[in-house]
Amino acid sequence: MIEAVTELRRRCPGVPIYGIIDRDLAAAEALDSDFIGKGILRTPRCTLENYLLESECWAKVFSFIFSRQGAAPDSWDAPIQVRGYIEHAFQECLPLSAYNHVIQYGNHRYTQQARQTPEAARSYRDHPDALAGGGPAVKLRSWGQQLGAAEDFGDLFERELQALERDPARWPQDVSGKPVLQSLHRRFPRLPGAGQFSLSHYLNLYVRECPFPPEDIAALINRIVEHARWSRRE
Repeated sequence: MIEAVTELRRRCPGVPIYGIIDRDLAAAEALDSDFIGKGILRTPRCTLENYLLESECWAKVFSFIFSRQGAAPDSWDAPIQVRGYIEHAFQECLPLSAYNHVIQYGNHRYTQQARQTPEAARSYRDHPDALAGGGPAVKLRSWGQQLGAAEDFGDLFERELQALERDPARWPQDVSGKPVLQSLHRRFPRLPGAGQFSLSHYLNLYVRECPFPPEDIAALINRIVEHARWSRRE
């Protein structure tokens, strides 16, 4: 996205062009560090998918889907119950998030050494089952040793995982919503005889039931609009 906005700005001088990208694992101070020079803002939450995890909206989706049945199974049309399902999906993805935090650290702290290691060892994971089979601490410890790191990457993983487990307030900012949505999707109740709908189908219903952008996304858009107006007056 950054490269695309940069290229469009080069090709269309004088045209206000901006972009909003996922925060991913960026620190808070980096959220608007590329705004003035490159026109890029990062979302306060980890990914755009993190904005599609509101329990009230999913309750509306399943209330609609099961309207003819009178109620959704397992209280999927009750926001309080759905909030619990979402929290459980987050919990399932905490090891994945801790793993990716260590991968990010290694790639940035030991950039040159990391480039010499296999891509599979230095790549982020984005599926809730990516760490199935166990051993993430062992794999990271081995990778850190390949880098010649002074730190024990296995210990870094365990500490990050424990920190995430203790602080659910961090989850929207530090845990990617992409695997969380995939984990949640597997638990969605199914209409009798209809099977499982695709995640994209459910997300279309989500946006239909909750069409207005979250407040912090709206704030980013307003900031871009105001900056574009200010730039034109110069």
